[in-house]
Amino acid sequence: MLCSCIFSYNAPMQPLLTDAEYALLSPLIPGGGRPAPERRRTLDGIFHVVMSRCIWADMPARFGKPDAAQRQLRRWMRKGVLDTWLVAARSDAFASLRERICRAWRRVSRLACLGSVLLAKRLAEGVGMRAALPAAEYHLPDPALSESVKKLVLRHLDDPWRAPRGFFALAGKLLKQAGGDLRRWRVR
Repeated sequence: MLCSCIFSYNAPMQPLLTDAEYALLSPLIPGGGRPAPERRRTLDGIFHVVMSRCIWADMPARFGKPDAAQRQLRRWMRKGVLDTWLVAARSDAFASLRERICRAWRRVSRLACLGSVLLAKRLAEGVGMRAALPAAEYHLPDPALSESVKKLVLRHLDDPWRAPRGFFALAGKLLKQAGGDLRRWRVR
């Protein structure tokens, strides 16, 4: 079967988690559910898919079922586990895992709430964390800009006739820009 990977059909096999890397991640994984060896195998499968940029169906069988790995990654995103990983990835201890965590977060970023996207945007200023951003920074929401525009609009609403010509149209455009471009960042 041909692999539908983006770069080539012979995607290089990604290295498995080392014991030290798994020891770093295991406290950040919620308990319950599957036994630890199964969880580690699922993690290896997730990291293989996100690093090789293959589709889930092309995940090697030795990592388990692709649907189970994909569902697990989605669950972790909805529970905020990937946000915790993203924050932890800034530390030097997670340097070997940083790229994998960022790509895993980005892979399911369309499920992220606004707070998670803003967290990723704030953390992207760190070394090697830009891979987590689902789009260019100017396409992501900017709450600081929206607060500034809101203050200006409120000041001019007291006496709208004294506002400069075109002010409210410009404020509307700025507020639209502050909300980000959903079409750009709600993609894989």
